[in-house]
Amino acid sequence: MHAHTRGWRPLAVAAGLLLALSGLLTTRATLPGSTVVSVLAVAGGLALMVLSRGRRGNQPDRANQPDRSSASTALAPRRPPLSVAASARSGLHLVLHLAPVALLTFVFPVVSHRLSAVTVGGATLSSLLLASSVTVPWLSQAGAMPIYRAVGHLIGGGDLPAIRAEFVRVWPRVLAQSLVLIPLFAVPLGLTLHWSVVSLAVYAALAGLHLAFAQALVVANAARLRWSWGLAWTAYAAALLLLPAWWFLPPVVGILSQLPLLRRELHLLRRPRVLDRRDVVADLGHGLLLGSVLWADKYVLFLTTRGSFPVTVVFMSLLPAVLAYNYYFVRLSPSMDRKVGQVRQALESSSQRELTGRSAVLSEAVLASVARTGLVGAVLNLGLVGATFTIAPASAGLVGSVSLASWGFLMVTVVSYKLDYIGQRTIPRVVGLAHLLAIAACFTFLHGGAVYSALAVLEIALLAGTLASCVKHWSVPEYTLFWKHATSW
Repeated sequence: MHAHTRGWRPLAVAAGLLLALSGLLTTRATLPGSTVVSVLAVAGGLALMVLSRGRRGNQPDRANQPDRSSASTALAPRRPPLSVAASARSGLHLVLHLAPVALLTFVFPVVSHRLSAVTVGGATLSSLLLASSVTVPWLSQAGAMPIYRAVGHLIGGGDLPAIRAEFVRVWPRVLAQSLVLIPLFAVPLGLTLHWSVVSLAVYAALAGLHLAFAQALVVANAARLRWSWGLAWTAYAAALLLLPAWWFLPPVVGILSQLPLLRRELHLLRRPRVLDRRDVVADLGHGLLLGSVLWADKYVLFLTTRGSFPVTVVFMSLLPAVLAYNYYFVRLSPSMDRKVGQVRQALESSSQRELTGRSAVLSEAVLASVARTGLVGAVLNLGLVGATFTIAPASAGLVGSVSLASWGFLMVTVVSYKLDYIGQRTIPRVVGLAHLLAIAACFTFLHGGAVYSALAVLEIALLAGTLASCVKHWSVPEYTLFWKHATSW
């Protein structure tokens, strides 16, 4: 292991200590509230110190520039790594990216009692929407994968018109092809819950509309148009709040909100580009396995409990992982993309010395982004467990086990993304399959909070193996990126 990979270790150690502290709070139901508050304050302060040190220390871009002498660097005025305006803009982007979480957390409790009074084919609309909500994230990740592959080569260049044009040409056919995934989710639900044909049809329609909505957001997400993303989810939440009984309306309104962005390219619908069917099938399968790590347990939980589980407690327990997941994509992923672009540019035109320097910077950035995501998730996790311990100690055990397991799901997913990014697609598939087997075993032989306690242990073990592979493949990224770049010609 190279020396430049050592900077991420303090972040990882701090995350591990905070997770251990969360587990301790979960099992210590007799601690006084003042002790819990003191522990949280000290742990939060230490975590912020580690995060701050990691950010100051992770500034290798300027240090590795070959055209800067030490004298000129010393005479240059010291500037903060991130200006106030840039920090505010990044914070706004994070807020907009969190629009689904913020809006739906507010709207669903308001309309839930109205939804439970509406039945469709014998099933309450609230149960149908809940079934859809635990299905759609997993389904959408698989369904969007072929589109991301189609526009992926354009994202780095920042050519928005080209991204829009390619999206419009491939979307209709990919949407039609990805609808074949819906029976994989609908049939088990129909057999387990004994829904009527009408209820099952409404569920399938909900899944299909939400799949189309998720695919319609690919351009906004790929081009990092946070305002368009926020607009789509605001329209979705408004439709749900105003007309909750119109179950089809929120995703339809969300799709319509994205059409103005594509208005100049809509004529290209008459000239679709047909992707190779084998590639689409491979991407759909890859997306199912990759998405299963973060989302499969919610679907299986709904299936095994027939929808009768403490929804509020479980979804609240997911918040730390969801927030850290969004933090990774908004604050950390763009920087890594830039560093990958620098290495690829250096492969074509720079000296071996500069290439080695940029490669070291990239390797450190990749591992630091993983560790920073883990630490942010661990801080949020500890805060949630501590708050639950103080306010509702009876729920602390379930919240602690679900949130800890969800942290493991988050980290395995992020590390799998890193491996997928560098072209190691087989490892994430094996990891996804192993995760599905672990879920099947835990939900078959265990019950209640014990399911997530066991999953937390298994997931952390899976994370250790996946992270070791990530360190190995990203320690010398110039070689892997060279062959990936060469074989794409």
